[in-house]
Amino acid sequence: MSGTATVLQQFVSGLKSRNEDTRAKAAKDLQHYVTTELRELSQDEATTFYDELNHHIFELVSSSDVNEKKGGILAIVSLIGVEGGNATRISRFANYLRNLLPSSDSVVMEMASKAMGHLSMAGDTFTAEYVEFEVKRALEWLGADRNEGRRHAAVLVLRELAVSAPTFFFQQVQPFFDNIFYAVWDSKQAIREGAVSALRACLILTTQRETKEMQKPQWYKQTFEEAEKGFDETLAKEKGMNKDDRVHGALLILNELVRISSMEGERMREEMEEITQQQMVHDKYCKELMGFSTKPRHITPFTSFQSVQPQQSNALLGLLGYSIPQGFLSFGAVPVPSKSTLVESRYCRELMEERFDQVCRWVLKYRTSKNPLIQMTILNLLPRLAAFQPHTFTDQYLQDTMGHLLGCLKKEKERTAAFQALGLLVVAVRAEIQPYLSKILEIIKAALPPKDFAHKRQKTMQVDATVFTCISMLSRAMGPSIQQDVKELLEPMLAVGLSPALTAVLYDLSRQIPQLKKDIQDGLLKMLSLVLMHKPLRHPGMPKGLAYQLASPSLTNIPEASDVGSITLALRTLGSFEFEGHSLTQFVRHCADHFLNSEHKEIRMEAARTCSRLLTPSIHLISGHGHVVSQTAVQVVADVLSKLLVVGITDPDPDIRYCVLASLDERFDAHLAQAENLQALFVALNDEVFEIRELAICTIGRLSSMNPAFVMPFLRKMLIQILTELEHSGVGRNKEQSARMLGHLVSNAPRLIRPYMEPILKALILKLKDPDPNPGVVISVLATIGELAQVSGLEMRKWMDELFPIIMDMLQDSSSLAKRQVALWTLGQKVASTGYVVEPYRKYPSLLEVLLNFLKTEQNQGIRREAIRVLGLLGALDPYKHKVNIGMIDQSRDASAVSLSESKSSQDSADYSTSEMLVNMGNLPLDEFYPAVAIVTLMRILRDPSLSNHHTMVVQAVTFIFKSLGLKCVQFLPQVMPTFLNVIRVCDASIREVRRFSFVCYFVLGLTLKPIRFLFDVVCR
Repeated sequence: MSGTATVLQQFVSGLKSRNEDTRAKAAKDLQHYVTTELRELSQDEATTFYDELNHHIFELVSSSDVNEKKGGILAIVSLIGVEGGNATRISRFANYLRNLLPSSDSVVMEMASKAMGHLSMAGDTFTAEYVEFEVKRALEWLGADRNEGRRHAAVLVLRELAVSAPTFFFQQVQPFFDNIFYAVWDSKQAIREGAVSALRACLILTTQRETKEMQKPQWYKQTFEEAEKGFDETLAKEKGMNKDDRVHGALLILNELVRISSMEGERMREEMEEITQQQMVHDKYCKELMGFSTKPRHITPFTSFQSVQPQQSNALLGLLGYSIPQGFLSFGAVPVPSKSTLVESRYCRELMEERFDQVCRWVLKYRTSKNPLIQMTILNLLPRLAAFQPHTFTDQYLQDTMGHLLGCLKKEKERTAAFQALGLLVVAVRAEIQPYLSKILEIIKAALPPKDFAHKRQKTMQVDATVFTCISMLSRAMGPSIQQDVKELLEPMLAVGLSPALTAVLYDLSRQIPQLKKDIQDGLLKMLSLVLMHKPLRHPGMPKGLAYQLASPSLTNIPEASDVGSITLALRTLGSFEFEGHSLTQFVRHCADHFLNSEHKEIRMEAARTCSRLLTPSIHLISGHGHVVSQTAVQVVADVLSKLLVVGITDPDPDIRYCVLASLDERFDAHLAQAENLQALFVALNDEVFEIRELAICTIGRLSSMNPAFVMPFLRKMLIQILTELEHSGVGRNKEQSARMLGHLVSNAPRLIRPYMEPILKALILKLKDPDPNPGVVISVLATIGELAQVSGLEMRKWMDELFPIIMDMLQDSSSLAKRQVALWTLGQKVASTGYVVEPYRKYPSLLEVLLNFLKTEQNQGIRREAIRVLGLLGALDPYKHKVNIGMIDQSRDASAVSLSESKSSQDSADYSTSEMLVNMGNLPLDEFYPAVAIVTLMRILRDPSLSNHHTMVVQAVTFIFKSLGLKCVQFLPQVMPTFLNVIRVCDASIREVRRFSFVCYFVLGLTLKPIRFLFDVVCR
């Protein structure tokens, strides 16, 4: 068995595992392998590997085992967007996912639909066709006779495609509204809620595309009328619908209409819900940590740094419903449920304002329903209505609403949702809640531990996170006016024990009621002292006995938390909460001495972050002028920083090493620039994990301006080593890494680089001209040139003629989104640094069209924004001169409109853009203009070698157009024939017969001798 076969077998075994973490790890390892090591193999070996891998993926998704199907989906996602992917592979994946739906397992359907959404963002030319097919199929399933599996799959797919491919989905928006309500009225709860989730995604999509000029859309009215049908008992009986299911569906629709009518209310709601979500995630995280603590975790360097700085193409956690935090300091963070997009529809708001009273009456009418789904939806909807029209709601419906909420708080099953609803309602109506304030505070006190709780046997009491959320919202609504009431709640709250919800509410209270800030800080520090140091808080100079006497009885009874979750949360709280005015020296010393060397990875990581944050006040004090700094503070900073650096180069886990270096940012530069600390950073440059080496060279480069005598000689040697590796290494991955390291060096140590700009540029340009370039190397080299342009300024101008054609080629590389993205950014850097403006339009006439194509075709907002920036940097263009440059206007005679048949050359006319044709062919009838636009677009595809897999379809399309036009097609032959003949010369044998057959079709049409003479002339040439 060959090496690649052995590796593949390991991946497949991991993907088949029954353990979710093992499957996810195998998929991450597979993605890393195909983007690194596989690129170093020969083309034949790589092709063999992909063929075998596709075979295994097919077996996985076709298996009867649910876990294997999940593994197959994860494998597909890990390969989507991998550089060098082709249309055949993407089409194959689309078929695999298509065959997974419907499935008897709802998790498989959820994962498959998310994978389909990710596939639609692959950036390939097949996206439009793919999205159209999947949306139409899903809508057919909804409109057909009820099939539970198909309906559920359809709503999941529609939701994901509306989110992932909004531009293409919008073309099917009316059929969506015509069919989605079949699922909203379904008898199964999961299908109803899935359908409403898809409806939400579509409403967000339509809202984002509203303009002041557009006619009032009917979608919102149609949606409201459907909800109205749900409350019509006569109509419901005719359709044989269950009353509760019908009302539940109608309330869900109203909930979505109100949601997109009030952006401000939703923003506040999202902030509040996040507190509860953090508590839920923390509880799950603690359980996982307790499970992991019983067995060691073995993480290889290659898998661990994937969690450090996730790639944009890595949607593995996304498949599980989590969003991956981005940025240097985000690794190690607990994944959190992704947030929805906040929008507000002007038209929907007008509609809901007109029908507000009617909606409120509908909702309150069913508040006595015993159906739990209806009750939960009403509790969700009432605060939204209050936030939407607070004055009207307060005057007419607040009394009934409060009666209902206070009743729900007495019921165990509804208490959590009722506390959440109550808090949101309080924020919406604010001071109008005053008549009910005493009753609310009474209920909150009853939910917290009693005053004599500390003297009872039990040590902890479970308090719902929504109780804290409700207190937080109450403080936002009422502010300092409830200071005394909240002060009485502080001790019972602290007695509950540390939790994310408690930390969040204490932070909110300290901001909303500043008078309580000191009490909150003191109480929280006492609790953290017990959790982290297992003793009452003792301020410097305080007698030991007095500390125990002053400790709150409720706090002294907190168990000495030794579990990983509690310590991790305590460290995170200590590092993130504002404790100004308090000395935290004892805490930072204790963290550095005890937790940086913990056996648990999670504790070490959080301790590294916390230590660096706790040092910040001391560092500001030391660096400030005119302040007397104690020697103790200076020594603490030096000691803790030294211990952090030791962990940063010796910890066995690469995530921890990365965490330490990422935490030591610009605030620490004055201390890092000391010789002993620089020596530790030099050692980090030899780390086995490339991402850590990147971070180390960034830090050292930044320090070169603070201690040049010590750093510069080392960096010169490093520069020579990097250039040697880039020029002479035979391994593509090494060259890619060298180019990236060089880019970091250029960006962070410009004084070092400026004298060596010429040899560096020569080496980089040689790599761009490599006859068999590695995509990763090209992208890294191009990015480095962009960084170099910023450093070299006007000196870069003499290289523009050599670099510009290369950048132009990459801007038009349809097979690689990453190349286009980096080429666009590099172009902007070069233009901004050299002042090379307007002139590029004259030298490269196609540049404007290339840049405008980014705005027309790219789905990624970042790329579109960068294209606009580059257009702005290049400067204003004289339209007349541009037309002269591209050959549209002959200056020797009057600039009259030129039709395709009168153009000077076939190539010129074939290169017209749609916008230019609209200007120059405005006098043509539509039955000639539209074919002309289509022909030009098709020829552009045919001339692009990277789109060769679409050439057969192009030829078939041209054949169809010519058959339809008859003799009118003659005028287009000068544009079509040279391109066709050129493609025939270079195309594969497998498709040459198709093209020859197409040529036969043209001449069977019985055309005149004119095109035949033209064809003869072209062939002779």
